[in-house]
Amino acid sequence: MARFEPLTLSELPDGIWRTCLPVRFGSCDPAGIVYTPEYLNLFNGVIEDWYGEALGLPYHELVGTRRTGLGYAHVSADFATPSRMGEVLDVAVIVREIGRTSVKLTVHAFKDGAECVRATFVTVTTSLVDHKSIALPDDVRLALKNYQASCDGSVSLVSLPA
Repeated sequence: MARFEPLTLSELPDGIWRTCLPVRFGSCDPAGIVYTPEYLNLFNGVIEDWYGEALGLPYHELVGTRRTGLGYAHVSADFATPSRMGEVLDVAVIVREIGRTSVKLTVHAFKDGAECVRATFVTVTTSLVDHKSIALPDDVRLALKNYQASCDGSVSLVSLPA
């Protein structure tokens, strides 16, 4: 297996959405470092915020009002250094792939400008009525493509047909 090569904050693309994530007591083990499974919960919160702030699609409306499930089919993580209680991580989300029913995201967490954790999430959209996979809703697909383009710079922004 290839070794995880941490990035520096300056290597992230321009236009990427970022947020600050404080490491709190409740996320830590007795040694004062983030309990490994807790990263899933922390990063899920980051992704929820990203949907609303970067994509303009409030997560609670997608799941609640629209009954569109955004469940994880795959999650993986690589760790470079521990995160300790009291630290504040600089976290960014990158769209890696957009499929018919799924999206692959990478969450990068930085401490003092150096990447400490990188996680990959593959989300599959489902109907929360019958719990079967569905195509990404058009507005979600458009928002994902536009965000991806704004971080990439090599692709022009996409818009819905008039």
